[in-house]
Amino acid sequence: MRLFPVAPVLALMLAACSGQEASAPAATPASSNPATTPAAPAAAAESLPTSLTRDETGMHIDCQGTRLHLAALPTQDTDASRLTTLEIEKDGTRQAIAVPKEMDGYTAVGLACVQDRSGTPYFVVQYGELPFGCSFCEWYYLYDASGRQLTHSTPPLRGTEGDEQEPNNDEYEKLIDTLGIKHPEVNYIED
Repeated sequence: MRLFPVAPVLALMLAACSGQEASAPAATPASSNPATTPAAPAAAAESLPTSLTRDETGMHIDCQGTRLHLAALPTQDTDASRLTTLEIEKDGTRQAIAVPKEMDGYTAVGLACVQDRSGTPYFVVQYGELPFGCSFCEWYYLYDASGRQLTHSTPPLRGTEGDEQEPNNDEYEKLIDTLGIKHPEVNYIED
């Protein structure tokens, strides 16, 4: 289950290409509830200073002065699931980010940078399996700019074994909705 915010992103891209201001009505998603309308203009999301780079060490995403590093660990067994390391770098200090307890057996596979309606930056980390993935393992976690994990997936799966199971992203979905964050397009370490 990948969530993609196609309409708002497409509207912003079309507005940018046509020379219209990003705050044009077509670029702002409609809301029937004024309390949930983002306080920041649409241009703030468009101007989020984010850059993604890939090199021999992995992939790195910069978000408002903080960098998240995702690197795949080498493995000798080509049939084994690969693991990754996740580190955050801010103000010249780099520290490891532990895999959430409930994600034991899974690893970080993708990254994105987002901001809430007030402009505060966050990282979205997707957990799953490498290199093959699985039919139900797309867990999303929100981290603050200090690398603190803000959401959990407890229990990791919804549904019963043998029936249709799906990842439990309830806490993530609730928090991004509360903060006014749209689920981003995730950049994967292996595309």
